[in-house]
Amino acid sequence: MKYYSLKTKSTPQKKCTFFTVADGLVSENVRVLAFSADGCLYAGTENGLVRFNGKSFEAVEGVSTEVGAIFGAPDNSMYVGAKNTVYRIENNTVVSKQELDADVVEITSDDTGKIWLATVKTCFYLENGKFERMQRFEFEATSCMTAFGDRQVFAACDKALLMLHGKRPRWSTLMPHMCNTPRGIRTLASDSLGYVWAGTDNGVYLYDGKKEWITPADLDFFPKTAINKIVFGSDSTIYFATEIGVYVVNGWKNRFLGKGRYLLSEKASDVAVKSDNSEYWIATDKGVTRVELIEMTLAQKEEYFESKMHHFYREGYYGDVELESPDMNIEDGTVEISDNDGLWSAIYLGALCFKYAATGDREVKEKARDTMKALIKLQTMTGIKGFPARSYRRPGEKGFGNGHHEWHPTEDAKGPVEWKGETSSDELAGHYFGAAYYYDLVADEDEKEEIRASIKSVTDHLIEHEYTLCDADGLPTTWAHFGPQELNDEELWCWEKGINSLELVSFMRITEHLTGEKKYGDIADELIKKHHYGMNLLLYKRYDEHANHIDDLLGILCVLPLLEYEKDEVFRKYILLALRRHYEYEKIEHYPLYAFGLALFTGGHTNLNDCIETLEDYPLDLHDYPQDFSKRPDLEINYGPQEYADDPQSLYALPADERALGILSYTAFSLVYGYNWRYVMPIEWLLCYWFGRYYGMIEE
Repeated sequence: MKYYSLKTKSTPQKKCTFFTVADGLVSENVRVLAFSADGCLYAGTENGLVRFNGKSFEAVEGVSTEVGAIFGAPDNSMYVGAKNTVYRIENNTVVSKQELDADVVEITSDDTGKIWLATVKTCFYLENGKFERMQRFEFEATSCMTAFGDRQVFAACDKALLMLHGKRPRWSTLMPHMCNTPRGIRTLASDSLGYVWAGTDNGVYLYDGKKEWITPADLDFFPKTAINKIVFGSDSTIYFATEIGVYVVNGWKNRFLGKGRYLLSEKASDVAVKSDNSEYWIATDKGVTRVELIEMTLAQKEEYFESKMHHFYREGYYGDVELESPDMNIEDGTVEISDNDGLWSAIYLGALCFKYAATGDREVKEKARDTMKALIKLQTMTGIKGFPARSYRRPGEKGFGNGHHEWHPTEDAKGPVEWKGETSSDELAGHYFGAAYYYDLVADEDEKEEIRASIKSVTDHLIEHEYTLCDADGLPTTWAHFGPQELNDEELWCWEKGINSLELVSFMRITEHLTGEKKYGDIADELIKKHHYGMNLLLYKRYDEHANHIDDLLGILCVLPLLEYEKDEVFRKYILLALRRHYEYEKIEHYPLYAFGLALFTGGHTNLNDCIETLEDYPLDLHDYPQDFSKRPDLEINYGPQEYADDPQSLYALPADERALGILSYTAFSLVYGYNWRYVMPIEWLLCYWFGRYYGMIEE
C-alpha cells in the first residue's frame, strides 16, 4: 500500500546552560544583558557588571554598583548605566565615566546611529563622547525609553507615555485618561517601521506613533501577562521577558520558556540575542540562561539520543536514571528498577528492531538481541510457567531484602535475585509487541524457536487460567484480566473492557503468527464472534478528557502487530475503525505513532507535519525539570479531568519542548509536572522515529 511521507530538514535545537554565582556572576539578580558588536556578552547585576569569557563570567573592574542599562555600540564599546553614572568600556576596561542627575534606566540608539540615554528624570544624547542633556521629562519616574528614525524618542513613566516633539524638542504627554495610551507601561521597543511596542502589566500594545493602537485583545498570539522587556532578533523572532518566563514568537510558532527546563526563576528581566540569531541569553533574578540553537536533522538527533542510552542500561533492560540530588549529572545516577521494566525495554526493543531493519547495522542487532534475551528472562525466571516478572533486583540494589510481599527470592547464574510479581496487562502488551517485531525483523532461526517457546508459554498460561495472569499466591493479578466473563458481564471492568479485549485478541494473533498453530487463531475468532470482542475493541479508547494515557500507549502497541497479522478483512475493518477513532481523538497531541500507524495501514492523510514537529521539538536535555504552567494566561484550562479524579490540564496539547519529559504519549496536557531527581529515557522518540524511517514516512 502507498502512503504519504515527509522529507525533513534540519531544525534548531535548544541547548540550555545555567550560570549562577558559582560561574562568576557577582550577583544572581541579573537586571540587563547586551552583546558587544563583536559578540561578547555583558550582564548587569545588582552588584555590578560582568562579562562572559566563553566559559564563565568575570567581573568588570570599576563597575560594582547596581546596573540599570547596557548598550553595545557599533564601535565595539559598551555604555553601562550603574546608578547615576554612565561608563564607557573598551576591551573590558572602563575608559571613561560621567555622573548624571539620577539613576540610568535606558540606553539605546535611533536609526541614524545617535545614542540616547534616559535617567529617571532626564533624556540625554551622546555628542563628542559626552552625554548632553536633551530635555527633562515631565515626570520624575521614567522607567524606559526607545528611539528610532531621526530623533523619534518615546519614554514612559507610571503616569504617561512621553513623545519627543517639536522644532524645539519638548515632551508631548499622552495620559491614559486623555487618550488610548495604556497604563502600566514597563518597557518600550521600536522598529524601523516607526511602530512603538509597549510592554505593560497586562500584555503588549502596538502604537503607530500618532493615534492608532493595537491592544492585547487584538494580538491573540502575544503574551497577556506583565512584560519586562521586548527584544527583536535580526530575523522575524520577538522575545518577551515576562514575570512568568519568556515567550519566543515568530511568524509560524510561539514557544514558552519557563522555570525549570529553561530558566532558573520565573521572573525574566531581559533577553539578549546574538546578531546571527545562533543563541540568546535570558536574565532572571536567580541567574542567567544561555540558549544555543544547534541545527540538527532528525538523524543527527537520533544519534545524539542513542549516544545517551547506555546511561539507562541495566542487564539488558532500560529504565530512567534516579538521582540522589537534583544537581547530579546523569553519569552519577542509578538506573531505576521499576514496575514496568518489561514494557519500557520492549518499547526500546521495538526502536532497535526497526532501526536494524532500516540500516542492517550489526551493532544494533546485537543490542536488540541483548534486550530480547532480557525480556525472555523476565518471562521464564519466576518458576511459574508462562508468568513474566515485572522486574528483578540483586543484593545491594535499592529495596533488596526489604520483605515486600510482591518480591520473591530465587537465583540465577549470578546468584540471589528477587523478582517482582503482580504483573499487569501493561507488561504483557510490551512483551508481545517486542517479541513480534524482533521475530519478524531481527531474529535468526534459533532465536525464533526460543521466542516461539517463551511467548507460547505466556499465552498458554493465560488460556489455562481463564485469561488471567495468576501470581505466586495463585491469585490473578490486579489488571491482567482478559476473559469475557469479567469484561462482558461485570461493570467493574467497564474501563478495561475495550483495551483488554484488544490486548487478548492481539496476543492470540501474535502467538498464532509466531508458532503457526491454528488453535490460537481459533481462540481469537471465538472471542470476536461469540463474545463480541470485535465490538469491544472498537471502543478500546475511552473518552476521558485526556486524563488517562496508559491505554493510548497500550492500544497502539497492540494494534500495530494485530494489523500486521490479521487476515480476515471483515475483522480488519473493525480494527481500522478503532484505530481511526483513537487517532481522531488523540491527534490533538501530535503523537507520531498514531499518525504513522493509521497512515501505514490505510494510506490516508494524517497529521504527519505536526508529528514530525513533535520529533523536532522534543528537548535534547533529558533531565526531568519541574515546571508549573498553571500561571500561564495563554493556556486555556480544562477542568474536565477532575471528573476522572485527575488534575486540571491545558485544553490544548503543549508543544513537545514544553511538555513533561516522562512518557511522550502521557504528558501533552500536563500543567504541573517534573520530578527533578531523574533523567528520562527518549525511548518513545526513538520508536516513533525508526518506525517512521523504516516505513518511509520520514525521508532524510
